[in-house]
Amino acid sequence: MRRSILLLRPLVLVPLMLICLITAVVYCAAYWYRPAENRTYQSPYLRNITSGFVRTQRFRIHYTRSGTGPAIILVHGAGSWLYSFRNNVPGLAQNFTVYTLDMPGHGYTIPLAAGPSYDLDTMSGALEEFMDALGIDRADIVGHSSGGGWAIHFTHNHPERVRGLVLIDSNGLDHPVSLIFKLFTYPVIGELFSKFFTTEDVRRGLLDAFFNKELVTREMVCEIKTPLTFIENRRAQYLGIRNQDWKITQRELPRIAAPTLVIWGENDRYLSHSMAERFRDIMPDAFAEVLENCGHSAHEERPEKVNAMITAFLTGQTR
Repeated sequence: MRRSILLLRPLVLVPLMLICLITAVVYCAAYWYRPAENRTYQSPYLRNITSGFVRTQRFRIHYTRSGTGPAIILVHGAGSWLYSFRNNVPGLAQNFTVYTLDMPGHGYTIPLAAGPSYDLDTMSGALEEFMDALGIDRADIVGHSSGGGWAIHFTHNHPERVRGLVLIDSNGLDHPVSLIFKLFTYPVIGELFSKFFTTEDVRRGLLDAFFNKELVTREMVCEIKTPLTFIENRRAQYLGIRNQDWKITQRELPRIAAPTLVIWGENDRYLSHSMAERFRDIMPDAFAEVLENCGHSAHEERPEKVNAMITAFLTGQTR
């Protein structure tokens, strides 16, 4: 009997040791492995525009400024950067002083203190610091996707600083998330996803954001992927999903007094266009318009139409 037990021991110990080894490797990959950052890529977009940095209390924020007139601030969504508004700035600059910025954990903005949580207060606070640093007392705010949710939270916290609000395919409502985003909320899994995504993953994500797939070029994929390889931006990918609670912004919506234009792509595969009506019904002073043959990135897919809608709304032509 004793001999039988001794013989069985390796059969039990080997699988246990293997499981422990695999667990250790996965844990090390999630928390200690640091993938290479792509700092050699020269952005064609940045070569053709003038951008700079402004230092705030917590961040060194990368931004652009164009045009003259009332201030308007364009806020990109999660996983993107100010490149997202490349086709909107020239048109809007004919009537506004247009500011675009890379939000914390995105693009080329750099945190000055360790450990931002990338929750709603972090993102809203960065907008406040940005406006303070550049002497912008009040502005119209345009937010896309998660950027819309951040803009909602900022408008709720600082209503005196927002003249008008434009939400494009926006977060801000409490709704079920897709499986891939849900997985980011789990420790280890989110960290692994943020470290081992590929160029093909980025391309597929962009294809899902557009109705017209031909707009997703190799250059676009490179422009979006490059900042995502920066170590702090990788961290922000999973922390943002974990720490940004859209239940908070949904509760804030009935108290948003700023006139609001909601623009949505009818073919949005990330956020259903039915959400545009929900925003309109919940917010006190909101208008909604859904664009046909258009996906999640309406401002990129239909820039001339979206620019015209924003300009008309914010100058009072369509209110």
